[in-house]
Amino acid sequence: MKAVDVTDRVYPNDMDPFDSYRITLKPHAHLHYSYAIREGCMNIELSDYLLDAPDAVLRDTCKAVVSWAVRGKFRAPQSLIDFIHSDKFIVGKRPLYLERSRTVTMDQQGQFKNILDSVERLRESGLIFDDDIRNSFFSWVEHMAKYKFGQCNQLFRVVTVNPVLDSEEVPDFVLDYVVYHEILHLRQDSTKNRRPHNAQFKSWEHQFPMYEQAEFYLRNFYR
Repeated sequence: MKAVDVTDRVYPNDMDPFDSYRITLKPHAHLHYSYAIREGCMNIELSDYLLDAPDAVLRDTCKAVVSWAVRGKFRAPQSLIDFIHSDKFIVGKRPLYLERSRTVTMDQQGQFKNILDSVERLRESGLIFDDDIRNSFFSWVEHMAKYKFGQCNQLFRVVTVNPVLDSEEVPDFVLDYVVYHEILHLRQDSTKNRRPHNAQFKSWEHQFPMYEQAEFYLRNFYR
């Protein structure tokens, strides 16, 4: 998809203090906001995931970008938060995100291990709850950076796992721990500007019964 000019959907409005505005939606793998100011014109670029967002959401988001340019901090407006947290947005846009991610195999079943088996063990043990994994997608990937064993996209509620863990030699509790770690990120509020591995996260993480053993195994995985 090429860039789409949506200026007419958003402007004119009360987005002072710049002389003019141009708002475009462009394809990005992740939700994206940026701006550039040239000769008094503010060019705002948003992700094309917002193409079918109500005009009010686009308008509020652009106002937030303007405020970011003036005050140095982006604060997501409530209308945008409500829109991107809706099941309609997550389910509707997740296939596009997965397509753009490219390395996702779209399969929970690996050669030796099934990620959903880990999810079920975690749920049965009481470590995670149904709300933690509601409307979520789990998959192996074709490859992942060394020493990165899992990844979570909070916006589209996607957990992916490094294929090096799809081995008979890897204990189940190690895979369970990696999946648990990423599910804890799903539990966090993606709209809050905070450190992902904060004290609250660490307290949840330490509830895993074999936390120290799993951490030791992963730290020494490539040795």
